[in-house]
Amino acid sequence: MSGLGGALVVALGRALLAAGIGWCRRAFRHGVSLRLMTGWLEERPAAPRTRPNVRIPMRDGVELSADLFYPESDEPAPVILKYYPYRKDDLLRGATVDNVAYYAAHGYITALLDIRGTGASAGVSDRMLRLQEWEDGYDAVEWLAAQPWCDGSVGMTGVSYGGFSTLLTAAQAPPHLKAIAPVYAGWDHYENSHPGGMWQTFIWSGAYNAMMSAFSAAPPAADPEGAWLEIWEEHLTNNKPWLNSWLRDQVDGPAWHEGSIRYGLENIQCATFIIGGWHDIFVSDPFYMYMGLNPDVPKKLMVGPYLHTPPNIGFPGPRVDHLHEIVRWFDQHLKGEDTGIVDEPPIAIWVRGYDQPQARRETAAGYWRSESDWPLARAESETLYLQPGGRLTDEAPEDGGGGSVSYACDPAVGVSTMGLMTGLAGDTGLPLDQRREAPGSVVFIGERLEADLELTGFPHATLYVSSTAEVTAFSVKLVDVHPDGPWALVSRVIKNATQRNSRTDPAPLVPGEVIELNIELEPVSYVFGAGHRLGIMVAGSDFPLVWPLPQHATNTVHMDRDHPSRVTLPVVSRHDSGLHAPDYRPAPPLPEASGTTEPLRWELVESLSGTGVSVVISWGSDAIQDNGARISWHVDFRATTDRAKPAESSIEAGFRFDVDHGASTTEVRTTSRVAGNSDAFHGVTAVEVRTDGMPCFSRTWHCSVPRGFL
Repeated sequence: MSGLGGALVVALGRALLAAGIGWCRRAFRHGVSLRLMTGWLEERPAAPRTRPNVRIPMRDGVELSADLFYPESDEPAPVILKYYPYRKDDLLRGATVDNVAYYAAHGYITALLDIRGTGASAGVSDRMLRLQEWEDGYDAVEWLAAQPWCDGSVGMTGVSYGGFSTLLTAAQAPPHLKAIAPVYAGWDHYENSHPGGMWQTFIWSGAYNAMMSAFSAAPPAADPEGAWLEIWEEHLTNNKPWLNSWLRDQVDGPAWHEGSIRYGLENIQCATFIIGGWHDIFVSDPFYMYMGLNPDVPKKLMVGPYLHTPPNIGFPGPRVDHLHEIVRWFDQHLKGEDTGIVDEPPIAIWVRGYDQPQARRETAAGYWRSESDWPLARAESETLYLQPGGRLTDEAPEDGGGGSVSYACDPAVGVSTMGLMTGLAGDTGLPLDQRREAPGSVVFIGERLEADLELTGFPHATLYVSSTAEVTAFSVKLVDVHPDGPWALVSRVIKNATQRNSRTDPAPLVPGEVIELNIELEPVSYVFGAGHRLGIMVAGSDFPLVWPLPQHATNTVHMDRDHPSRVTLPVVSRHDSGLHAPDYRPAPPLPEASGTTEPLRWELVESLSGTGVSVVISWGSDAIQDNGARISWHVDFRATTDRAKPAESSIEAGFRFDVDHGASTTEVRTTSRVAGNSDAFHGVTAVEVRTDGMPCFSRTWHCSVPRGFL
């Protein structure tokens, strides 16, 4: 936006900002804040052995805020740091209170710390996973270690963003950080946000941006000094939607490296226990991290059948008490106790089997197995070749030319992949029957298996392809073809062909020119049952997981002697590793909810014209946290593409976040929208804040950027 229109928007935004903040300052300083400091804080004292809002100074003078949770003993103890942008004063309490109580019962002090610019911490947040956060993490670790109630040893753990912060703080090598346990973290921020050079939709341009914008605009809980109001004002004034940086940085580069542990693994010197899940949004990452760690660092890997939810509450089950394993790890490396964990096999994986595809289920087929290495030394590579007629065989093509299959790219292929909601709707998001995707894909199916076949490792695809378009993608899925039932998704990958040689310098294809694509699929440990068949599906999209590319394309897979398109599979003929299987404690029963949860809406909507396709999701809940905070949230999400106009795909999301810390209720409403055309992306993020029904703050951010090769 430029000229008079841009000036008007800027002027209006500044006026709303000034008016909103002015009202907030008057209302809270002359009324609400008095009630908070004199009434609510006296009526609701801090929980026993809890110290809220401890200010931790950073090297530049900014203070971050932590809540401390103490064990019964007054003796100095190790500290476990949990470091998030998800609001320790309210939202995060419900997700972590059981954890901090668990660690306290085992003799640990736990620090729940808000990242700079979020929650109750001062400073500014304008994008996620910044280097500043890890430098702050270093300072926090060393400050905690120097306190008289700490014995000098610090550990870190956390899930998702908390796993990122654990790893990236460890890469700063704070001297007193002795052990870490990251859960469901990514190792390559660019690949996580742009899988295969595409663009994640739900997380990076939709619901996550709306959610984080709402969390950023909500107030911290009051403190007796009144610092909370200045911190809130700073957040409202200076924080920015994370969407804008995602839109601008479409290729790999320094901004993405700041949040990528792959560039700092060699700096980690502390004992590292990595936990992942086969249905997580970061499937490959735990294995890359484990393989890339310094060989002198004590390390352990656990990968279960779970979605993006911790193993003690995870879906699908069986749920296990991973907190017990983390405490054993910390007891060994923070307290110096011999727990036996370092004498156990370093790797535990859930070996998967066929499950009837459905969005949610309680349990998964398979079993736990221990391993001593990854990739498995006993795995052998076997190659299957894509053949004309949709066959998949172990014989290389003999014809010198002419073997090929072409397909028109359908931007709506992928709706059965699922995986979108694994961070928000924890028990939902498993892949569906892949037969639905067959009409928009080319499919290659092998012979019926005479015996069980185990694949454990990284499958690899080598495709010789061409296209009528300069910008196109190739999605590859490995599926389990049931003899009498649905097809189950085993592994997948998608590759933007313009990034075939470089993630920093993509190049258009020459229409009609045959190129070689080498693509590594997500890792697997999976047993195909006797009578089943292996299938390979190739398509041009994976919607709505990634944003459809703008150009209509007819893609061709070449399959002849000179172009032997194939998949290489890690076959394990000896299933028994010779090691004792892990003996995990079953997780305790799931706790009763402290509030209510809305039924999840998950719908596929097709237009009457036959070309428009939308995936629509909504969900929400409310709860009362252990510290008395009342919260309520609701998310709406819609991803839309059009088979006739794929360039005009769009994402819309809305997030409602209401929080009551005791004397007033703040209501935050945010919307996030990204729309494309053939040349550009246009993003809008809007935030409105009301306190006790009165307008408090309103602002809208616009961002338009050239589309590049997305």
